Amino acid sequence: MTGQTDNLLATIEAERAIYRTFHHFFRIADTQDSERFSECFTPDALIEYRIMPGPVQRFHGRDEFTSFMCRVPKARRNMVAHVIGQSSIEWDGDRPVLTAYATVWHWFSSSAFPDHNRPADWTVIGLVRDEFEKYDGRWLISHRDVRPVAGRVAVGRGPI
Repeated sequence: MTGQTDNLLATIEAERAIYRTFHHFFRIADTQDSERFSECFTPDALIEYRIMPGPVQRFHGRDEFTSFMCRVPKARRNMVAHVIGQSSIEWDGDRPVLTAYATVWHWFSSSAFPDHNRPADWTVIGLVRDEFEKYDGRWLISHRDVRPVAGRVAVGRGPI
């Protein structure tokens, strides 16, 4: 019985660490602290975004993704807010896969400032599928795939 209890506790501990990494990513995005994205991914992570119009945005490795996200100067980045919905972790052998819905609110930086209270310019709902791997003692994302669930669900401008 002790072996089963130890396995259950190890699984619970791993899943809590996985959720911490997952939520840490969105906190980094929302605070525009882009240089810290590498904290969430394995060095060789494959990161794929299918949420935007056009071809798939594919990044090979955390450094490529972090570099891309840092290219836009902080003052010109879009403000975003992520709201995470239903999520679950399924285990494929010793490989955990987290699946979650994410609603993302976007404000264009040219017309939005943190102290202005106005509706978002557009909103999208995506399905995030993250495969995790234990790397240097931490559970990090080794493959991220983000796809649209509902596409743009709201588009608008601020009140006049």
